[in-house]
Amino acid sequence: MRQGRSAGAGLFFLIVVFALLWLILIPLGQMIVSSFRTGHPVAPGPFTFKNYIAAYLNPITYRMIFNTVLFAGAGTAITVSIAVLFAWLIERTDMPLRDLCWSLLLIPMAMPGLLFSIAYVFLLSPRSGVANVFVRALCSGLGIEIAEGPINIYSLGGMIFLDGIRGVTTVFLLVVGAFRMMDPALEEASWAAGARNWTTLRRVTLPVLWPALLAAIIYEFSSSMESFEAPLVVGLPGNVYVYSTMIYMSTREPLANYGLGATFAASYVMMAAAFAYFYQRAILRQSERFATVTGKGYRPRILPLGRWRYPALALFFGYFFVAVALPLGVLIWTSLLPNYQPPSMEALAQVSWKNYDLVFKEPKVLRTAWNSVVVTVVTASATVALAFSLSWLVVRTKMRGSYLLDGLTFASHAVPGVVVALAFIILYLQPPFRYLGLYGTVWIISLAMITQYIAFASRSTNAAITQIHRELEEAGEVSGAGRLRIIWQITYPLVRPAFVAAWIWVAAHAVRAFSIPLLLASRENRTLAVMLWHYWDEENKIGRAHV
Repeated sequence: MRQGRSAGAGLFFLIVVFALLWLILIPLGQMIVSSFRTGHPVAPGPFTFKNYIAAYLNPITYRMIFNTVLFAGAGTAITVSIAVLFAWLIERTDMPLRDLCWSLLLIPMAMPGLLFSIAYVFLLSPRSGVANVFVRALCSGLGIEIAEGPINIYSLGGMIFLDGIRGVTTVFLLVVGAFRMMDPALEEASWAAGARNWTTLRRVTLPVLWPALLAAIIYEFSSSMESFEAPLVVGLPGNVYVYSTMIYMSTREPLANYGLGATFAASYVMMAAAFAYFYQRAILRQSERFATVTGKGYRPRILPLGRWRYPALALFFGYFFVAVALPLGVLIWTSLLPNYQPPSMEALAQVSWKNYDLVFKEPKVLRTAWNSVVVTVVTASATVALAFSLSWLVVRTKMRGSYLLDGLTFASHAVPGVVVALAFIILYLQPPFRYLGLYGTVWIISLAMITQYIAFASRSTNAAITQIHRELEEAGEVSGAGRLRIIWQITYPLVRPAFVAAWIWVAAHAVRAFSIPLLLASRENRTLAVMLWHYWDEENKIGRAHV
């Protein structure tokens, strides 16, 4: 009986290994191989170093690297500064309406990055952006005539602004728990020694929270490095290239150069691996240096802001207006017009519901919406099921190599969506995988997104299974239940809350995903985000700023 169960566990382990290699290692390995080959993936040429020579002897490449690092660094600085300030105000001060502010900070996550970037084109485009029209009218009333601008969203500064505003919610969620759990006795000792609030914040609070802050900084920097929506919508028209858009443009027909795109992607993967290694060395191995020992009965001390209470609240609502209300308002306004116009009495006379009637009656829109539903459900369900299987093997069995698989799964988080998509394009256009017929279907999009989201899902299921005592499963074995029955009737019901939470997280990200569906798009597998981009691109050709 025990030998049969061991054989069953071994077979289960091999199936999970095959799935992970198929989803992660094989596509990335094939992409790296393709960076040393010329030609199209359907008919690859001989091995060569020409792609790397062409990439790194071109001055544009170094400008692109500079843009990427500046874009990610400056955007991260803005994001982390705002998020840490709000975490401190909400958790450690007496700012009014703190619970409401906590809830409102979650709303920006609901707006897809593509829509957010398009909204700010309507607001800040040099010729007809709402904010620019308003500023020019105000200056004209003061006798100052401005022909265009003065704000230009099609610039590196515009990209940094969009990236800095977009990531605040994620970083806030990463650091707010550390602010809540920090022992206030350390700060009280500083105040007792005569230090002012600012000195205490700078020399006590932030140093103690340094591991959480550095983890948030590295996470946000990596996210900014792979950011795609803002660089595509406002970067390309301004001829500002970063890694993600350079990889994307390398795959565009009729002058597609997949070998060059693979070269840029392979270089990015090495950079991402360096960031992951730095995080491992700088944080995880030295985390005990920042630990504090305390009892269970403390309460965080609420710092009185005095006359700054309402200015702090106004600052928060100012951010909410810029991050949510303003872009949402201009999107609603534009959707009610036959074409975009700045607010005016003439434009108000053209407001109607015709666009909404067209959307709900258009068969192509309904088909695309169905594709989005299929991709979302398949991606979320398969990702969490695979994560649960992997977590059970890692936590519950002693299979050799299980922790290596877990590490490979976590490392996939460092690979951006455009790189994953390019790897799948190269793999599934070459034999023998092209004979599977997956390229151009919704299934290849789902497979690629499973690769991107498996890292988060496995972290959630690892933690959940770890909290379940092994004796519960052993009781099932004593009763004669088989391994699969034990997993289904004992383990799964106990981890269901974590399972559902991970499913919702993956589904929420899959339904608004853009980079992977765009690179893998065909006429038959377009999702709503891709269809939106094609409508936008048809009206605003790359390199021209009509709005």
